[in-house]
Amino acid sequence: MKLSPSTILPALCWGASLASAASAAFYTYDPHSRSHPQSRTLSPVAARLVLAQRAGVEEYHSADLDREEVIDAINDFGVRTLLFEEETHKRSMFIYLEGVKETTESIPVLKDHASFTLDPVPESASSRELFMDIARQVGSGDWKLSKYEPNSGETEGKVFQNGNHEYHFYHAGSITELEQLFQSVDGMKSSSITVMIMPMNTSATPGSWGTYEMPNAESPLRKRQQKEVPLELEPIVKQAPSKSDATPFTASKSNKTGEPLRGILPACFSTLSACQKETRNCTGHGRCTLYHSDKSRNEKSSAKDCYSCQCKATVYTDKEGRISTTTWGGPACQKKDISIQFWLIALFSVGMMFLISFGIGTIWTMGDEELPSVIGAGVSGPVKRS
Repeated sequence: MKLSPSTILPALCWGASLASAASAAFYTYDPHSRSHPQSRTLSPVAARLVLAQRAGVEEYHSADLDREEVIDAINDFGVRTLLFEEETHKRSMFIYLEGVKETTESIPVLKDHASFTLDPVPESASSRELFMDIARQVGSGDWKLSKYEPNSGETEGKVFQNGNHEYHFYHAGSITELEQLFQSVDGMKSSSITVMIMPMNTSATPGSWGTYEMPNAESPLRKRQQKEVPLELEPIVKQAPSKSDATPFTASKSNKTGEPLRGILPACFSTLSACQKETRNCTGHGRCTLYHSDKSRNEKSSAKDCYSCQCKATVYTDKEGRISTTTWGGPACQKKDISIQFWLIALFSVGMMFLISFGIGTIWTMGDEELPSVIGAGVSGPVKRS
């Protein structure tokens, strides 16, 4: 049977629509971010680490932190803490949207957000369970995934408070509800936002997100007994810590930037997590990378690898379009390069010293010269007359 163009073109369009509908994407927004990284495709494991870092619970996912792809993904799409940032009330928003059939590239409320897609697309039930597990790691107690209802007036979702930082978790059922959520919640533009958009996918292989740990009342961290199996909407009940027994959340405490880094920082750190914790993720001016690895040491040696900060220049553009570049240095990228200002002050000081010395020398030379004879005759004594 010969296929005509009238039947081939609709089939291609239908296949393209299915491909776009089956895509999974993450959208991130930070109020102090000046530029967005280029959109690209990440593995589900790297996306999970980005989500955990933005929620401040990366200690439960430390087994995969040493991957190069994970390091680059966190540096590009993770939350950055700025040096000397004012310690004010902060809020992080996490939104889960599932079952979107149309493309998400044209959503107006997400046009200012950085984004990345996932390949392969994880299974729907495990994606919902991951989102709920992140909420359990941030807070305490069990949580059921309840959908946001725009007409009920309930816009708080699930809120966890840690000091002066609030973590809000929402579940939107459609793009319309997502847009209404952005309009109804106050202070969205001043919040750190993470939107997780997943298609209704039941054919994927379970376990694409990898494994991680969960809080437990008996021990601070507990290895998951089940590796991402298909789940219904109701999550499997896990034993959760009480408020008195739970391990206090320390990620935000180690990332406080209201006070400078104290002490002398080492040039190398044995692990990536130690580098990010001690340098506060290079104070937001760079990223922790593997500087070198001593292959002569034992594989289990803690001093085998050397992680250090790789500083990046910060480019600012003012309202008039003028561009200024700030270069950072130091073991935590916490020192601003002031070599230009130093040389300007040094050259100006040397020039002023030369001018003053030249002026004093000129006056001194003029004072050493003898007076002319005419002036000497004019000041002689009176002549005696006979």
